[in-house]
Amino acid sequence: MTTKRIINCGFILKKVALAIIITGIFSGNIDAQNRPQTPAKVEATIALSFNKNKDSHKTALAIVKVKEEGKFVFARNAWVNFYAMHNNQLQQLRQVVTDSKGQASLELTKDIPLDDSLYFTIVAKIENDKDYEDASEQMHYKEASLALVVNAADTNKTVVAKVTEMSKGGQEVAVKGVEVKFFVQRLFGVLPASEDFTVTTDDKGEATFTYPKKIAGDTAGVVTIVAKMVDNDKFGNVENKVATNWGTHLPFIKDPFPRELWSPYAPWPLVITITTLFGGVWCVYCFLFFQMWKIKQDAKKLAKS
Repeated sequence: MTTKRIINCGFILKKVALAIIITGIFSGNIDAQNRPQTPAKVEATIALSFNKNKDSHKTALAIVKVKEEGKFVFARNAWVNFYAMHNNQLQQLRQVVTDSKGQASLELTKDIPLDDSLYFTIVAKIENDKDYEDASEQMHYKEASLALVVNAADTNKTVVAKVTEMSKGGQEVAVKGVEVKFFVQRLFGVLPASEDFTVTTDDKGEATFTYPKKIAGDTAGVVTIVAKMVDNDKFGNVENKVATNWGTHLPFIKDPFPRELWSPYAPWPLVITITTLFGGVWCVYCFLFFQMWKIKQDAKKLAKS
């Protein structure tokens, strides 16, 4: 009898232990489901570029994009850390947040660290961002100068762009074999100055461009010529611009927007016609409202009498 009781007790203990284990598993699953989950971070990519304008302002531009619903879109409010390489160590420059176009821009100072070959290295990183995964990109460029000279003495008006770089001895050296593109400044951007607007520098580092005729300027004939090195493997993006009076004079128009169908101001016959039509419709409405008001007043008088 004692043996049977022991066996029964052991069987009961096994059942209880199994029930406890099953209960723990289910409660653990419920807790895992009810526990707030951290939203997954979005994978981000960084495109980094270097730009130098006519005022010798140097800028590092990082464009951050993320993939959403199968397409790449700009990442807003992503914090980008900019670093400069100095003695094989990263030296933090600044932290910049991206705008609505996913752009984070940093103006580089003149004392940016250079290596033995006078190159500078800039690294852009997304680190510990609450919305985006870590990402990194770097660029390695050398600074160049782009000078512009206009020459109107010749029969053919020419623009000469000279590309130079700094040597280890501190002297400017001409750069050969660099493509320079020539544009004309317009209201909403720049347009190629001609069909063959790309010229390669010669042994003197000069790219000579013949200015085409009949390019419209302003009322004084002034036109702005822009020369650019675009996405150069060694120097990045460098540009300069110069204004000259080589453009054809834009005729002064006393009334640039006459009263025509295509202008912001409609012709008077059309204005009078539409005003008469709408005025007639509103006159009918007013007459109907007046008649309804009279009927209502007459009904009140009849009710009082």
